[in-house]
Amino acid sequence: QRGLEPDIITYSALISACETSGRLSEARALLFEACSRGCFSNLRSVRGALDLHELSVPVARMAVRSALEERLGRISEEGQFGGSWARSNGDLVIITGRGKH
Repeated sequence: QRGLEPDIITYSALISACETSGRLSEARALLFEACSRGCFSNLRSVRGALDLHELSVPVARMAVRSALEERLGRISEEGQFGGSWARSNGDLVIITGRGKH
């Protein structure tokens, strides 16, 4: 209310709370909002790829669920991660692990 904007930590906590309590539509909406504000920028760094590095487990689960639902056409075009996964021809690549950068 004082003009403070949520950051990646705030979004991670909110998404985690919603995802683990079964409030998936709210978690998805928060994930879309966070992405539109530039948080979780590596989620859409490569067309057709989903990079889960540096995400908490609940946020990563929500990202994978949302990407798969987009590709299956189960959620609308509005509020997506930019539609890159839904419109991608070919496989969805999911990058996991603790690679050394």
